[in-house]
Amino acid sequence: MGEFINVLIVRDNNGEKIRKTLKKIGSGLEGSLSFEDCQYIEYNRGVNVLLEDNMEFGCEKIAKTLSKELSCPVMLCYIFDGDFWGYFFYNKGEDLDWFMSMPDYFGEAPEEERQMAAGDSKIIADFFYVEEGKIENYLQIWPMDIWDREEDTYAYEGDEYPAGQCWQIVDFMRAIGFPYESKE
Repeated sequence: MGEFINVLIVRDNNGEKIRKTLKKIGSGLEGSLSFEDCQYIEYNRGVNVLLEDNMEFGCEKIAKTLSKELSCPVMLCYIFDGDFWGYFFYNKGEDLDWFMSMPDYFGEAPEEERQMAAGDSKIIADFFYVEEGKIENYLQIWPMDIWDREEDTYAYEGDEYPAGQCWQIVDFMRAIGFPYESKE
């Protein structure tokens, strides 16, 4: 089994407020997530919450509910089974954007779904105060044969991970000002 990683990026909040809110809403959410076992990493403009290991599904509901409760932007960045990455982005509980690097992973996705899963770099740039040109290359749909390619393709010069590696999410998170960190 591959790796499942889920990180909440909560803008304009602090760790203590987020902990209290997650504890409050936790009882109403399905699953056995222990918010005490999460890692909270504070930055100038918000907090990353690394949810407990290998939670496969349901984290988008946590992100959406947290966004509504705190009335703020919340992005759930995830790695699915060590194969691809993506995000769900909410503001005040409203769905604003989502991205999935491999929308055909579970079978050929309809064109409408592929377009929706392509992400919107303008929305992300506006909410995270970055230049759109510094993140748009991350929001590329990967073909299903990406692992068969002989040469790596990087979104930007200086990136650590190429397209086709789920850890490209690290470069994306760094670019929006909330680097991935694990305290383990």
